[in-house]
Amino acid sequence: MIIRPATLEDAPALIEVLAAMHCESAYAFLPFDRGKVADEIRACVTNPESQCGFVAQCDARIIGVLGGYLGEYFFCRERVASDMVFYVEPSFRGTLVPFRLVRAFREWARARGAAELCLGISTDVHPERTGKFYELMGLKFVGGNYKQRLNENGDRN
Repeated sequence: MIIRPATLEDAPALIEVLAAMHCESAYAFLPFDRGKVADEIRACVTNPESQCGFVAQCDARIIGVLGGYLGEYFFCRERVASDMVFYVEPSFRGTLVPFRLVRAFREWARARGAAELCLGISTDVHPERTGKFYELMGLKFVGGNYKQRLNENGDRN
């Protein structure tokens, strides 16, 4: 198993991996736009100073991905690195794959001067296990996400 930066040639396989993630996640109620995902992959590959995409590859198959970006805090010019997507195929969870993906992202962020690394759990896939993994990686739990679907019957104002 290797961890490496994503390439444009990875896009078709990555789209399939990310489609699987979408089906498993809290976002499954939304459409999966393969063209939009291809655009995001292209941006991560072609803008390596502000965006990144790392893949975990076992033999010739992509089994995991972590994509992120650098932004600035709203109150200062310091940089923060945040994830956009982090997914590992279920059969590779609990292995070194997620550890090595986070480590690659952390190294990328440090090399670009990020003051902080932020990883979220907005997909609602095993949030307790994922949180424990993040803490094992040295991250601290801060805050939370609160969501409301706006296109369901019975929504509150």
